[in-house]
Amino acid sequence: MHIVPSNAGSPAAAGNGRADDAARLRSLLDIAQVIGSTRRFEDLVELSAEAARRALDAAGLSISRWDRETGVLRTLVNVGLLGPDETRLPHDETYRLDDWPLMSALVEDRVSFVSAVDDGTPEAGQLARRDKDSALSVPILVEARVWGEIWASRTAGQPRFTEADLGFAEALATQIAAGVVQADHLARVERLAFTDPLTGLANRRAVDERLDEALAAHQAEGRSVSIVLADINRLKQVNDTFGHEAGDRLIVAVAEAVSRASGLARNGLAARIGGDEFCVVVGDEPLGVAVQVAEELCRLVEGQPMSTGVSCGVASTDVLPERVDNQVRLFRLADAAQYRAKRSGARSPVVAGRSAPEEPEDPGDTPADRRGRRGRLTTDLPGALESGLAALDGLPGGSCRDRLELVGDHMRDLLDAAGWFLSEVRPGSTDLVTVSNSVQRAADELGAGPGIAAVGEVFDLLAYPVTLAAIEQAGSFYVEAGMPGNDPAEEATLVTAGYLAVLGAGAADEGAGWLVEIYADQISLPMGGFEPVLRALVAVAVAGAAGSDEASAVTPAETSALPQARAAGGRQAPAAVQRTDR
Repeated sequence: MHIVPSNAGSPAAAGNGRADDAARLRSLLDIAQVIGSTRRFEDLVELSAEAARRALDAAGLSISRWDRETGVLRTLVNVGLLGPDETRLPHDETYRLDDWPLMSALVEDRVSFVSAVDDGTPEAGQLARRDKDSALSVPILVEARVWGEIWASRTAGQPRFTEADLGFAEALATQIAAGVVQADHLARVERLAFTDPLTGLANRRAVDERLDEALAAHQAEGRSVSIVLADINRLKQVNDTFGHEAGDRLIVAVAEAVSRASGLARNGLAARIGGDEFCVVVGDEPLGVAVQVAEELCRLVEGQPMSTGVSCGVASTDVLPERVDNQVRLFRLADAAQYRAKRSGARSPVVAGRSAPEEPEDPGDTPADRRGRRGRLTTDLPGALESGLAALDGLPGGSCRDRLELVGDHMRDLLDAAGWFLSEVRPGSTDLVTVSNSVQRAADELGAGPGIAAVGEVFDLLAYPVTLAAIEQAGSFYVEAGMPGNDPAEEATLVTAGYLAVLGAGAADEGAGWLVEIYADQISLPMGGFEPVLRALVAVAVAGAAGSDEASAVTPAETSALPQARAAGGRQAPAAVQRTDR
């Protein structure tokens, strides 16, 4: 129904007004009747849409739901005269708010609006595509939140909707909202088990289920799976300074940004998985889409009032050489990337297996500091070597042990390794002593085994010919559990430790022989190709050099730090073990 403004002052107009009021009242009662007699949510939406279309004298009408988890407006039903691209019960008709400024205002600010085919807005283009002349949109509010939208349209043969029609349309939306509350009650009880109560996003349980489904498709068909992890920077500082209510408001604001950003992915799931931690699962889309989601999330949060920013990490099956069969590995990779973003103060996401974004410049930085940041975590071999050498540049006065520990840290971060171990053998001895380590994941945490040696543990070097050769010749080795041709002693140590692979490199000077070992578990990136990088970095660290030119010139130590070991039966490493001597 509609009111004709030009007749507003006549007695006939008064009569028509009363008739219109009566008709509208009957329409509201009709919807109330539909609500009272309908139990299924799908039936209620469809029947309510038909009743609302008749009440508004609309050619067509749609009811859409605001999908908070994916950040899109999702059409549930289209009734009446359908446009060329419309179906009555669409499977995947969605709208991102960034493309529709008026709809964005409706969802974010609860603003109803009217539009016309010639008003120059993006909504006008939508009307033209659907052979419609005018439309109105009003929010459906449930529990003081925007639940969805009513969009009603008229053709060129009908009077255009005006702002005068919005009040009645909002009354219809209120009636429909009452039905939603009723019909959705049982479904909400079930959804609550998968929903974070503060933000309305999915919770960790929902993430686990979605990831299990996505990884099953990945295993069976090779479909990509990615996750974006983000946590709020300095949330504790906000809580301590402004109170926990302010902290909760910040969490909710970031949740809105997560929801909006996830809309860039066709199959994205936005979730809050901890106090200040959020996650977006992206299934069946390339890594680039997940990176776009993460970049948009960082951008949206950066522009919010009282924003402290987020640290964002991305992990994907696209960067791994083999198919992933459990979500632990993806989470570990994303955790490591997120940690790098937080440590560097990055305002853009860090992607596991790719270089980290540059940190903000500090006027007090030396050239070596700035060089050290470039490509720090790249997994291309020249970049990995350059960034490791740059890190050594920043420690010119460190002891040999300090420099080797820095090499261990670099390789651990580069490959998301389970940990590194540094061992030393003194001149005239065959005892290889573990002098320091850094374990970020003990093997027994993953149910793989008891873990590797503790600091102070002693090994007889003569029992490990591969290790002996690596130290004497500034060489390296790589042993992977089950790999044909492994040296039995090295593989026995690896299996006992409970890890999957070990990458080692050694060198010697006048004072001692040194060995750096990097251990991999099922979460680590493949490290077999990084022998040249570790070998060169260990040689530079032991020689005390600090530059890529000097690294390329490093030669094996000609003076033996292990005279007794050599005389007592030191042997060359078996050729079947994959290693490269310098």
